[in-house]
Amino acid sequence: MFRKLLSSSAMRIMVSKGRASLRHMEKASFDPEAENLKLLKKIIDENKNTEYGRLHNFGDIKSPEDFRRNVPVSGYEDYAPYIERIKNGEKNVLVSSPILGFSRTSGSSGVPKYIPATAASLDAYVKYTWTRALALGAEHIEKQGGKYKPGRGIFLSPATNECLPNGMICSNIAEIGARQYGRFYPFILTVPGANLFDVHDGDYVYNIYRFALQDEDASFIFSVFFSINVSQVAYLKNNWRLIVDDIEKGTIDESVKMKPELRAYLEKRIKPMPERARYLREQFEKGFDGTLFKRIWPNMTVISGIGNASFKPSADYIRSLSDGISLDFSIYGASEALVAACYELGNTDMQLLTDSCYYEFIPYGDESGEVLGIGDLVEGGKYEILITNQAGLYRYRLKDVLEVKGFRNKCPLISFVFRKGQMFNIAGEKFSEEDARNTIEMISKAHGVTVENWLFYQDDSVLPNRYVLLYEDENGIDLGGYIDEIEDYMGQCNKRYPSQREKGFISRLAVKKQQPGTHKLWAEKCISRGASAAQIKPVHSLDNEEKKEFFLKRIQ
Repeated sequence: MFRKLLSSSAMRIMVSKGRASLRHMEKASFDPEAENLKLLKKIIDENKNTEYGRLHNFGDIKSPEDFRRNVPVSGYEDYAPYIERIKNGEKNVLVSSPILGFSRTSGSSGVPKYIPATAASLDAYVKYTWTRALALGAEHIEKQGGKYKPGRGIFLSPATNECLPNGMICSNIAEIGARQYGRFYPFILTVPGANLFDVHDGDYVYNIYRFALQDEDASFIFSVFFSINVSQVAYLKNNWRLIVDDIEKGTIDESVKMKPELRAYLEKRIKPMPERARYLREQFEKGFDGTLFKRIWPNMTVISGIGNASFKPSADYIRSLSDGISLDFSIYGASEALVAACYELGNTDMQLLTDSCYYEFIPYGDESGEVLGIGDLVEGGKYEILITNQAGLYRYRLKDVLEVKGFRNKCPLISFVFRKGQMFNIAGEKFSEEDARNTIEMISKAHGVTVENWLFYQDDSVLPNRYVLLYEDENGIDLGGYIDEIEDYMGQCNKRYPSQREKGFISRLAVKKQQPGTHKLWAEKCISRGASAAQIKPVHSLDNEEKKEFFLKRIQ
């Protein structure tokens, strides 16, 4: 009872902090340029005596124009030598603040990138992820005349708990941000200790649901992407009987893969719960319908995750199981920075977070080199974004293209459109055209053939979603017989692909033959509408509805 009281108090504090963040977002929306300029001045002043700051004359920068003259537009390759030195313990190189960890990402070529994180850069994640979503859920209930009932949350993304040789955490940005809550985990999340479940400890999905299902008061679900929710619902469909039996008996079945030390730790913290197990069994036997989550967790308020762009099919599926529960489409960001967050439930448009980074924008398709500020953006415009974060990246190209969907007062509401060079992103793997092309080259070289006409597409008719390779058989080779080999090459080209496959976030690749001459017919169609032959590029992804209709109708 005492623990439940502490948990209730902790959750109310979380909601209170979220309300403060929402109030700040509203206040900032009236003059976003002023807040963003204030942040730039703070970043420049704090880092003028770093090695990078001295090199680029931070001490002489008094305006955005000075900033642009002195500091070049940059990419990760410009920072890699500095970051290697920081990893080895050097200080005051890019940023004056202490480095708390590194967000590791595979990068577009599969070469790992290590993005520094500081207390200031992580603060945005702390303010605008869980707490913001919880406050939105509580306010939604209150507007409907209800009363918010605090309960712990279910965190679906696994930890990796990997470190550099010097002991510094090296993981994904979501986990590094979540670690700021560390000692409070048992009071705000359905985990038994001060650590998230680790992907290396065994069947981490079992661990997540073993403790989530026994908590009848759980009030929110959070994952980075909604595709993670989908893969774990599939796991639950196949394994709920095992989990419920263990809840009933207070055991962990011997068939569950788990490190012995973790099994011993968890077994000390569980007890038989026959009544809860009976109730859960009744609910699961009713089926996986729209009332499922609300039946299992009556206090469930909000389910949060990234659900726009390529994640929309996953969000739609979770919505089909979540009658009476609000969806929060969470945030837009990257390992380098948190850029925007939703300020209302059910809306994928996100407000630019002007206290997280300093922003500049390059009009998409404009080769003039013009760089714009927040006040120059127009509704419907598409822009490549540059960020200056609070962890040592200055005028950094995220390579993301955003669209301005509208404005909240004067602050842009943005939506992610695509990442330059990226074809797909089912579960955070960011599979690029370069990855796809290299995969085809590897399979072609391995079998001494040339696969000239090919494309990949994301199949959202399967849950979890999967990649499908379509190709024209010009050489009498049946690539459908080499799926495992192709997936191995995909993993060599994109280091996150095998990890996401292993976690069950992506289904197995499918390979299908295209009708002979399909790509030639597409080219002829384009020429008939006025395009010159020189303008026609090979089709390697189905990036619009016309291509989908044309190519998917021509599968053998």
